[in-house]
Amino acid sequence: MFIKTRYDDKGNPFYTMETLEPGQDIRPNLSQQMVVAMIERLYGFKNVGIVELNGYDDRNFHVEIEEYDEDSDVWPHGYVLKVINSLDSQNTSYVDAQTEMALYLGARGVTCPQPVKNLSGNYYSLEEGLKGNKHIVRLLTYQPGQIMNQVPCTEQMFYNIGKFVGLVDEELKGFFHPAYDSNKSVWSLESLPLLRRFTFAVKDSERSSLVNSVIDAFETEVVEIIDTLEKGLIHGDMNEQNVVVSSNPDDGIWDVVALLDFGDTQRSCYVFELAINICYMMLLAADDNPIDAGGHVIAGYNTVRSVPDEEFQILKTCVCGRLCQSLVMGAYSYMQDPGNEYILSSSHKGWKVLEQLWNTPQNIVIDRWKRIITSYKLYES
Repeated sequence: MFIKTRYDDKGNPFYTMETLEPGQDIRPNLSQQMVVAMIERLYGFKNVGIVELNGYDDRNFHVEIEEYDEDSDVWPHGYVLKVINSLDSQNTSYVDAQTEMALYLGARGVTCPQPVKNLSGNYYSLEEGLKGNKHIVRLLTYQPGQIMNQVPCTEQMFYNIGKFVGLVDEELKGFFHPAYDSNKSVWSLESLPLLRRFTFAVKDSERSSLVNSVIDAFETEVVEIIDTLEKGLIHGDMNEQNVVVSSNPDDGIWDVVALLDFGDTQRSCYVFELAINICYMMLLAADDNPIDAGGHVIAGYNTVRSVPDEEFQILKTCVCGRLCQSLVMGAYSYMQDPGNEYILSSSHKGWKVLEQLWNTPQNIVIDRWKRIITSYKLYES
């Protein structure tokens, strides 16, 4: 789901939202035989093993090359074949932007899946699914390691991911692609007011009311000052399933080693990137102390970019806003694709975390976060 910039007769920009209609099926409909045949036709790989990976609206497959010459340039860990939903497949310039960003970061030491050219020399092609919809097909190198949500969450890990968030955004200051000047998604945090169009998917009236209260606060506290907030290119979805970690053999601490999925990259406010990451780290810590997890993330982030007080004052509302996006859009997308439990991955703990954070007074949240940040400074001194 994305927002297109269009222009009127006088050249003035306006926006239209390309979104799902109830009952519309945008997820690629592919058989395993089609995937195997596609891999051979587009990339020349034969004798492959495929395993489907989690996906929201897209279909993702881990492709293992079972026979290859060790002196060849075949990536030994295999590949990920991404078949993009029919709606996002209309936005080819944005796919180009994702490709260029991954190549840019990879060349600068940020480990992430690298795009692979097909036999025609292109980084993607447009293919037809079983139901006649057109889908962009891409191949990326598979990144080995453990996904963050598969390992025990610790305060040090939250600190490490916060620092990683800051480092990636800092690195992206040297990157440019014109697609990011106009592309916006319903998942962009600044698009939160559009979430009202989807709240009908939340059947519980109290929860729906809570979401509307968060949106109201976001419009008052954040939208009013958004032009003053520092902006740049951000990943836009640095959640616990888009980060690969590895245990350091020297101290056993889990370090961030790779970043996945550039499908929500965008030009936006840096505080939104931080808020999005805090949101998902709080979900990881939901059974323990979710609010404090945010303090550890900010402490790590502060080693790269110090959070201005203006951003600190809106951070709680931004985190709640992202929780609302995840919960409402999860419920909405599940209506379109019943049975895809991956879509509901945030809902199991999300409502509890949202209610806890929203009902904790602003001054208490900020005080707890700042105390945690100070504790790191004392330790470092």
